[in-house]
Amino acid sequence: MQNDLLEVCRSLQAQGVRYILVGGHAVRLNGILRATEHVDILVPMDTENGVRLIKGLSFLDGAGELDPAWFSPEANHPEVENIRLADRIVVDILFAANGETFESLQSHIRIIEVDGVSIPVLDIDGLLKAKTDFREKDRLDKAMLLRLRDGKSGQ
Repeated sequence: MQNDLLEVCRSLQAQGVRYILVGGHAVRLNGILRATEHVDILVPMDTENGVRLIKGLSFLDGAGELDPAWFSPEANHPEVENIRLADRIVVDILFAANGETFESLQSHIRIIEVDGVSIPVLDIDGLLKAKTDFREKDRLDKAMLLRLRDGKSGQ
C-alpha cells in the first residue's frame, strides 16, 4: 500500500501537480495506524493542474479516460463532482472534502518526506475539518486525531 502511495505521489510531484493528500494515508502519515485501500487527493478546480494531474497518473491505464475539462470551476458548478480513478491503484480525486477546498485548507498543509518524495499532507486540524460525521470510519478517525492532537498539545 505504501508503494502505491509513493508511486502516485512521486509521479504527481514530477509533473508539478498541486494537490493535498487527505483520507486514510494522510491520517497514517500524521501518526495513526490506519489501513486504507486507495489514495485520496484534494485538488484545486484548475484545468491546467488537471492536465498535469492526468499526465502524472498516466502510468495508470484509466487516466486516459480523464478529461481536463472536468477540473474546471464551470464543470463543478453548481454541484462539485469528485472523480474516482479505479485502476490497479484506486485514486479518489476530490475538489471538496466535507465542504473544505484546496484553497481553504492551505494553512493546514505540511510536507512529509517519505523515501525522497515530498508529500503535501493535511495536518491534524485540517483532517478534522475534512472528515465528515456521516461515515463511521470518519468518526473513528476524528476521535483518534483529537486524542493525538490533544496529547501533543498537552506535552
